[in-house]
Amino acid sequence: MKHNIHKKGFLCLMTVILVLTAVFPAFAEKTTEQKLSETNETIDSLKEKTEKAKEKLDAAKKEQGAIGQKLDRLNAQLEEVRGAIEESEAQIAKKNEEIETAQLEMEQMEQEREKSYEAMKVRIRFMYENSDSSMLESFLGARSMSELLNRVEYFAQVMSYDREQLEKYQQLLVGLEEKQTVLAEQKEELLALENEQKDQHKQLTALVADTREELEQAGLQTQEAKDALSDLNKKLDDQQSYQDVLEAQLAYEVQLEAQKEAEDRARMEEIKRQEEELRRKREEEARKRAEEEERRRQEAEANGEDPEEDGQPDNGSELAATAEELELLACIIQCEAEGEPYIGKLAVGSVVLNRVESTSFPNTIMGVIYQSGQFSPVASGRMAARLAAGANSECRQAAQEVLNGNITVPYLYFRRDNGTIDGYVIAHHVFY
Repeated sequence: MKHNIHKKGFLCLMTVILVLTAVFPAFAEKTTEQKLSETNETIDSLKEKTEKAKEKLDAAKKEQGAIGQKLDRLNAQLEEVRGAIEESEAQIAKKNEEIETAQLEMEQMEQEREKSYEAMKVRIRFMYENSDSSMLESFLGARSMSELLNRVEYFAQVMSYDREQLEKYQQLLVGLEEKQTVLAEQKEELLALENEQKDQHKQLTALVADTREELEQAGLQTQEAKDALSDLNKKLDDQQSYQDVLEAQLAYEVQLEAQKEAEDRARMEEIKRQEEELRRKREEEARKRAEEEERRRQEAEANGEDPEEDGQPDNGSELAATAEELELLACIIQCEAEGEPYIGKLAVGSVVLNRVESTSFPNTIMGVIYQSGQFSPVASGRMAARLAAGANSECRQAAQEVLNGNITVPYLYFRRDNGTIDGYVIAHHVFY
């Protein structure tokens, strides 16, 4: 048959397909419109997730900031307590010095008191031991009454001075003891205060450690939120880039369709001529098949044979095709009519085979499919991606059925039905 494909040519074709698939990997499954619609939905979903991720990041930053402020306050309190402890330690050291000074004063005062007491004991013992002679002699030795009174007064003053000194030393000792007691009490209070401050410092230190751990965890959560937002932004950028590709691809396909429609409108007479040629050709083939069948029947009767036993007549409409041609036809059917009913898939395949049989088009399946400006999925790259992925079973079945001779429409062209072309409408396509 004239639509057979040479193996070498097909290998070259597959090389081109693999290159195109690397460039357009996203067109493997669905039409550009379907993919663009799904991509728009994905972008809307990613935008919503991105907004939520931003809110989560803001909340994480706010929590991290609050914990940071808490840590700053705790560190400030810790510094205050540390300063208070240092001050208490300084006061305790000062109290120890005051206590040591008071102790020295008491020891010195005690020594003075002992000296005075010993001196007084010596004087008293001297006066009383010698009172019978020395005191009397001293009194009697006075040359006048005035001198006598002075001597008596002197002895009384000496006795009074000693007593006053003893009492003074005793009072000073009592005062020093009281002062030492007060200093000791103050030292105990300072030690108690220092212990409280140290306990507070210990608690604050533990609280600071816990808060630092909280801050570290908050930092990790913030980083996780940043990473999640960054990942979503990357996915969103990728999807938006993919959207741009799809929109450009769709615009190109629409442009190709419009161009083909304009070209088809401009050559409607040629289309009619091609249709008439195809019709006459098929009528001629049908006439020849009928004549061949009649000849066989007559020969069978002449030979005394039953014409029914001669087997089925050769179906001239059944076209032999290679596996590569079957795959090409199945893939173009899927690219053009994946969302169409089965009858629509058969019609698309029929158009391809009609063109192969027409003298106005290439005489091979590959030549028809890859004819410049005819099938937009070929120009856009969807056909290459579909070939790389493989056609689905339904489209492959439709291709096989058409190759087996089930040509469901006699037309050479089809478009998406927008109401501007008169023809045979199947679902979303108009055939003419």
